[in-house]
This record gives sequence, structure tokens and C-alpha cells, in this order.
Amino acid sequence: MQNGITFRQYIGESDLNNIIHLIASDLSEPYSIYTYRYFIYNWPKLCLLAVSEDGTCVGTIVCKMEGAIGTVRKGYIAMLAVEENHRRIGIGLSRSILINFYLT
Repeated sequence: MQNGITFRQYIGESDLNNIIHLIASDLSEPYSIYTYRYFIYNWPKLCLLAVSEDGTCVGTIVCKMEGAIGTVRKGYIAMLAVEENHRRIGIGLSRSILINFYLT
């Protein structure tokens, strides 16, 4: 836990609305529901949410893993958003570190 924020993996359809809300309000590129589902349903373990003590989703990161070439796996961060009131406290950095853990 960091600053009252915990990190967890995507657990179901109820999380999808939180992810869409965060990304739609913070990123300039609009995504269709199919884009979200493509990433989340194919790589649910690579979709993390930052949740405040009251249960509010305040950040999300959505990633993709590509096929392995030998022992090297490649992946990338597709979407990353942190609610404006919770920025500058390291949430994005912490999630990036967690994603690095999942990709290695």
C-alpha cells in the first residue's frame, strides 16, 4: 500500500467501467469498447487498478504481452491513467514497476 492506495489485477466486468471512465477522462484518444476488451480479455493479468482506501479506482494501467522469441518476452503499456487528484504521488511509477514484474 502506498499513500492509502492498493494495487490489484482486473477481476471482472465491474472494473471495466472504472477503466473506461479513467481513460476517457484523461487521455485525448477515444477508444471503443472493443479496444478495451481486446486488451483486458486477452491479458487480464496485465491490467492493474490503483484503488483508494474507500474503494474508488484512482488509476489504471492496461498492457499487452507479445509472443516470446527465445527467452525474451516483449510487451508494452497500451493505456495508463491516474485521476487528477491522485497524481504526483507515484501511482504511475509504482504500477510501471509492477508491470515490469509481470513481464519478466
